[in-house]
Amino acid sequence: MRFAIPVIVCLALGLVAAQAQAQSCSTFVEFVSYDEAAKTAEVKYVKGNQKRFFPRPEGGATDTSKIPKKCSKRITRDTTVAVKPTGGRMSVTQLRSNFDGKMMNNLDDAAWLPGNLKKLVGDKTPVVAVLRPGKKKGDTPELTTIYLPITDEERAEIARIDAQAEEVEEAAE
Repeated sequence: MRFAIPVIVCLALGLVAAQAQAQSCSTFVEFVSYDEAAKTAEVKYVKGNQKRFFPRPEGGATDTSKIPKKCSKRITRDTTVAVKPTGGRMSVTQLRSNFDGKMMNNLDDAAWLPGNLKKLVGDKTPVVAVLRPGKKKGDTPELTTIYLPITDEERAEIARIDAQAEEVEEAAE
């Protein structure tokens, strides 16, 4: 009996995490505009190459670039998404680096995220965005995370990791 309670707790936590993950959808978007007063962004859904956008070291996890079927109708029909520029670390719309996934937001500066969104609008840079459907049926999806394109420094780090892996492999032979 004493083992049953921790097992049940673990299963319940896993179910909650799975439900939260099932509600978010990641897709490629290009920012068309950002309305600072309304805290919304207008996006255009674009096709992307996840292997080019998110290169990984050899043997790294690979994903597809398709929008999950459960998300395609709910998310892609809405071109306006809600943005939360201020708030707590876990509630603000996050801007993240590509390879290491570190959050780049300056939570102390309310103008930081709007400024970076306006830069993405001006550059017309395709990015990977994680969207959550609105809480009610008619609500706009919420933009939770934006992953920026890979940088030259991140490409160099991937090349270094691949070279190091080859050296270890050759030493093992």
